[in-house]
Amino acid sequence: MHPARPSRLPFVAALAVAAALLTTARAADTPAPPSNFFDKLETRGIKVSRGPVTSPLGSVAEINAPDGFGLIADADSIKKFYELNQSSVNGEEVGVLLDPVGVWTLFFRYESTGYVKDDEKLDAAKLMAAMTEHEDEVNAARKARGWDAMKVTGWATQPHYDEHTHNLKWAINLTSSADNFKGVFINESIRLLGRGGVMKVTLVCDTEDFKPSEAAVDKLLAASFGYVSGQKYSEWKTGDKVAAYGLGALVLGGAGVLASKAGLFAKLGAFLLAAKKLLIVAVIAVAGVFKKFWKKITGRA
Repeated sequence: MHPARPSRLPFVAALAVAAALLTTARAADTPAPPSNFFDKLETRGIKVSRGPVTSPLGSVAEINAPDGFGLIADADSIKKFYELNQSSVNGEEVGVLLDPVGVWTLFFRYESTGYVKDDEKLDAAKLMAAMTEHEDEVNAARKARGWDAMKVTGWATQPHYDEHTHNLKWAINLTSSADNFKGVFINESIRLLGRGGVMKVTLVCDTEDFKPSEAAVDKLLAASFGYVSGQKYSEWKTGDKVAAYGLGALVLGGAGVLASKAGLFAKLGAFLLAAKKLLIVAVIAVAGVFKKFWKKITGRA
């Protein structure tokens, strides 16, 4: 990723953090030793648990981080890691999984909005139009925080739902003002439906790494992620809370979509300003737009 311009102070600060994490220059395409990288994250106040380790993701699920992986699970460390990624927190964050060689990262958030019915057909074209409709407003909010502008340039993978695993997936192509929108990186969104809500997983990687990373993540989640007893999708019972939206709205950000459709966005702006929080609703933006920063930290390419 190209260096930020001097006027973007928060991004420059992020680059300074990256530089501080490096003790030696490394040849192009040579990854830093993972344990060394995890140690240096900890010098910045980010606690990293080394795999193999089993950790809860909130109170509803757990993940088994394999040998060599790093897991960030405490709230303070997660917040610091999100800030390093130029992404804001909203209280849903429950974990971050770092792969051993810095090719991809998984971000976990849990939204306890109830059981999402899975009987809806998905229209990829309409969903993309809605997803990008208010991109300018979102970038204005990002600019106010000193962050780079982001643009969605289309689907890397169109939304599709697996009725056997109850997993919803899609992936978008993104560009950034950091390099004048020249490079493309991918955020894949995975929604793991549960009895009382949805685990929202975001895979971040470079375009050239997407296919092998996607396959690796699918395998890892199938083997290592699970809802705890009583929280599985199949354990829903009559009388349980049911979400007021379906699969399509889930692609666009879940509950945030309902607020926008109800004409509440203007009211939300004032409320959130008073609460000193920044809400990025996915019908106005892409929920969980993360930038891949491993190269800045590990010294790859």
